[in-house]
Amino acid sequence: MVGSTELAARAAAWFAGWSALRSYQTRSGPGFFAAMRLDSTGDWEYFSCAPTPATFATVAGEVTESAHRALCVLGPDVHHYVKLAHKFGLGMVSNSEHLMECAMETQDNQDPFLGDPELSLVVKTLGGKRSASACDARFSVAIVKGQTVLASGSVGIYGEYAIFDGLQTHADHRRSGFGMLIMKTLTAKALAYPVATGLMLASTGGQRLYTKLGWRSLSPITVLVPKERLTEMAKL
Repeated sequence: MVGSTELAARAAAWFAGWSALRSYQTRSGPGFFAAMRLDSTGDWEYFSCAPTPATFATVAGEVTESAHRALCVLGPDVHHYVKLAHKFGLGMVSNSEHLMECAMETQDNQDPFLGDPELSLVVKTLGGKRSASACDARFSVAIVKGQTVLASGSVGIYGEYAIFDGLQTHADHRRSGFGMLIMKTLTAKALAYPVATGLMLASTGGQRLYTKLGWRSLSPITVLVPKERLTEMAKL
């Protein structure tokens, strides 16, 4: 784990790149960032880094205004955050995702060779020269066979940071090395810029892959939602 000041800086950079890659509407306030998740809940998702009880109370007050909102807390003291959540009308959904980082200088800057003539590596530059974005550049990468996308992902350049996002592999083609190929291709695109640190939000499964590539965990993400939403989720 890292100190709270360093974690806050990393979290802010990750959020800026992640929200730009996904073209989310964003807002911020004392102790939080928020993204409008029109692609999922249709409401605001809040992020707060190691919040004090006072900050937590303020952000929780906004989150509980709608059952479809969520608060994602970055920081090591999961038990403390869950205790505060119960006090302010929230409950925990998960804490399995982690914010991860790597030193980009340790990563391979060569595009991988697919070695199969039936596979295509599709690299796209996202946005145009006039598109408004917090990122200096954005790229998407996909490995395609015929009409099927086997794996894909994206990376955004935000100052000295490379923000990786949306890494996924088709369910029928997992454990075939495609996820690692996507990561290496995205890394090669990022290293064309003067980036020093890579950042991403990773699931439990993703953490195993990225650790092999030299990434390390910065913090777990404690996801909290209003208790009424927990009740709705329990009925599903």
